Amino acid sequence: MKAEMAVVRGRRLAAFAFAALCASGLLARERKVVMTVEGGDSDAEAVAFLKKNALGNAANGHPVAYVAKPGAGPLHITVADTNGATVYEGGDKNEAVVAMVDTLTNLPVPGQLIAGVPLKKFRQYRKRLVMGVKAEGYALAPFKNALKSRKPEEVAEAQAILDSIEKAKKRLAEDIKDDLEAGDKGMALRDIRWYITTWPSERAAYEADFKRLSADQEAVKAERAWFAARKNRK
Repeated sequence: MKAEMAVVRGRRLAAFAFAALCASGLLARERKVVMTVEGGDSDAEAVAFLKKNALGNAANGHPVAYVAKPGAGPLHITVADTNGATVYEGGDKNEAVVAMVDTLTNLPVPGQLIAGVPLKKFRQYRKRLVMGVKAEGYALAPFKNALKSRKPEEVAEAQAILDSIEKAKKRLAEDIKDDLEAGDKGMALRDIRWYITTWPSERAAYEADFKRLSADQEAVKAERAWFAARKNRK
């Protein structure tokens, strides 16, 4: 019983610390799909439907933000992906929810290198190919060797994996640029750490920023809080 109480107290303290970081603005942001609902005062049912779906997904752990801008004008809905690009704009509540769900479904899992690739021969690599684990040189040999196979399906799977890794690399480089420009030190430290450990041959490109952020206590605290929150959600 005492052990159980200690666990509960520990979780409460972790939650309190997490909330405090959020309030202080130190916690690294998590990119979200944003649904913005403007106007629609005369269509309360549609607004309630949109709010229920957006907040319901958020409550289930999906990265969704709901922004309401009430007004007397016609209902106008915008759904933006995690990069801020508009994936839906209009007044149809059903189409807006479908766009939100589709966008969430296609989001890559944070830290995963293989996204959207149906795996058969290389199924065991799904958990091995993640950010923070070297993904260059010999690590890619199984897939590059498979490109020489006489089995078209094996070649296609190997190429899809290599393409996914390259896409993840480019996306992470873009995220680092955005993090630094936004002054989001916690997320920048996390992303740079992922990049230089996954592709160590390119460490020099981020060495200066990594040293600077690693010495910044606010950045370190925010990065640790992000990983702790992610671990608690599993």
